Amino acid sequence: MEIRELVKSGFVSIIGLPNAGKSSFLNAVISTNLAITSKKPQTTRKNLKGIYNDSDSQIVFVDTPGIHNVKNKLDDYMSKSITKSIDDIDLIITIIDIMTYKTDNFDKLNDILLKSDAKKLLLVNKCDLIEYKEDIILNEILDKFKNNILFKKIFFISSLKNKNVTNVINYIKEILPEGNRYYNEEDLTDEPTKQILADIIRQQCLYKLDKEIPHGIIVVINSMKKSKTKCINIDADIICEKDSHKKIIIGTKGSMIKNIGTGSRIAIEKFLNNKVNLKLNVIIKSNWRDESTLLINYGFDIKSIK
Repeated sequence: MEIRELVKSGFVSIIGLPNAGKSSFLNAVISTNLAITSKKPQTTRKNLKGIYNDSDSQIVFVDTPGIHNVKNKLDDYMSKSITKSIDDIDLIITIIDIMTYKTDNFDKLNDILLKSDAKKLLLVNKCDLIEYKEDIILNEILDKFKNNILFKKIFFISSLKNKNVTNVINYIKEILPEGNRYYNEEDLTDEPTKQILADIIRQQCLYKLDKEIPHGIIVVINSMKKSKTKCINIDADIICEKDSHKKIIIGTKGSMIKNIGTGSRIAIEKFLNNKVNLKLNVIIKSNWRDESTLLINYGFDIKSIK
């Protein structure tokens, strides 16, 4: 019988308001751009596991959508995903944006935190952007949390500059229990490759398209095949909700879709470490965010989240 060496192991949920830097923190922890990021709200739509491994620990971080108001079935799925992420969790990390905390509404964040007895950490992010005094800001932030929400430790960090991220990991390792690894040591996530590639393409849409159009977009990988020349041929649909949006995504004489495709191909080649031929199609599916069947087809397991 194989005897596995015990390590510090457990699950850590990352929650916070939109654009607080949850996905950037996950990427900093695992030193890979696994989670897509942008300045637009609702960049993260699903819970995403990122797996930190070293010689004496395995920490499974769960990146979650930003806490937001529910307007459709996709929003409802995202909101319930956050609550689902704190079930049977070892630790909850709450991330706050130091640039916006004064005007941020913490009511829903408070409600979620009060539902769990798990240990809690508070990370104040983006500390590279301003000069600040920790004690003053900390008192102002803690005043916005309900008194019975207790944080075991508070860190001022910058995910972008990797400030204090290692100290956060070391502290988590101190408080997690000993146990077996849940995943192989070389694993960074349990997410299917096709889903990661779809998100890479959607990230380019977030970067390059203005206003509300990216919120109505979903990307689906139809096929992914390696050719005889070992180039990977990828066929993907960019699905939007309106004909007017389709025209913007395609652009004048195809300029925008070409721009999105070029950025996506470069990013995918870097991720796969392989030459890629990418074909993008733009498809209209009206109100897909409110259609249960379409949401399930697009990979949102709405039946499992109640």
